[in-house]
Amino acid sequence: MRSLWRTTVFRESAVDLSDLSHLMVPYTRFIAASAVFDPAPKTALMLGLGGGGFNQFFEKAFPGASLHTVEIDSVVLKLAQQHMGFKMSENDQVSIADGRMFLRRCKTTYDWIILDAFRGGYVPPHLKTVEFYRLARAHLAPNGIFVANVHNHTALFPSDLRTIQAVFAQIGFFEVSATPNAVIVGANFASPSLEQILTNPGHRDFNEIFRRNVDLTTAAKAFHTVKDTTDAGAPLLTDDFAPTEFLEAAQRNNLRQ
Repeated sequence: MRSLWRTTVFRESAVDLSDLSHLMVPYTRFIAASAVFDPAPKTALMLGLGGGGFNQFFEKAFPGASLHTVEIDSVVLKLAQQHMGFKMSENDQVSIADGRMFLRRCKTTYDWIILDAFRGGYVPPHLKTVEFYRLARAHLAPNGIFVANVHNHTALFPSDLRTIQAVFAQIGFFEVSATPNAVIVGANFASPSLEQILTNPGHRDFNEIFRRNVDLTTAAKAFHTVKDTTDAGAPLLTDDFAPTEFLEAAQRNNLRQ
């Protein structure tokens, strides 16, 4: 699944129709690897459907858990159903809505909240602010995690880190090699530390579907903890500060990749 934004074609999603649980897009394996920090989710919320590839992995990797996806564009859902093998189920539902508005109205608490919403090369600005991250954290369980797919080869990345760090007790990110992606993890808990969890073998009791898609040893090597002083000079993103200049820099950088 691809989208045309201005003059650039972006890959939105990819699935293996012979194995719908196979995570084909590299960054999605690191979204899945975030499970090391909260290995037994019962409820998850994902903002952005794409082709539904992660959904189909999640349903088999975490049987019995529910994943609710919010997608702003009904055409994306239609294409995923018609061409990408996606089917909704009792534990895998989709709502057509803006992700932030959905969170404002819902009363549910989630173990995971995953942000994977792109409009062309950018995450919509209203899903990148302190106010949005506070709203997301308010819907997290005490031991929950917030996971965000972002681009790290742009001037906006330091602000992403600083802004998420301003809200969550501790954060870090997986660097996805040979791609412009990073997967940021914000923890709704201060202890244990993310570094401690990564080295705890008790958090690695995952099923075959998970282990076939995710190499936790590789993921651990790609994880970087963000300390208190990291990117302290980067602009904090708020609803009152629309980072237009950073988005333009991101576009120019992406076109050079």
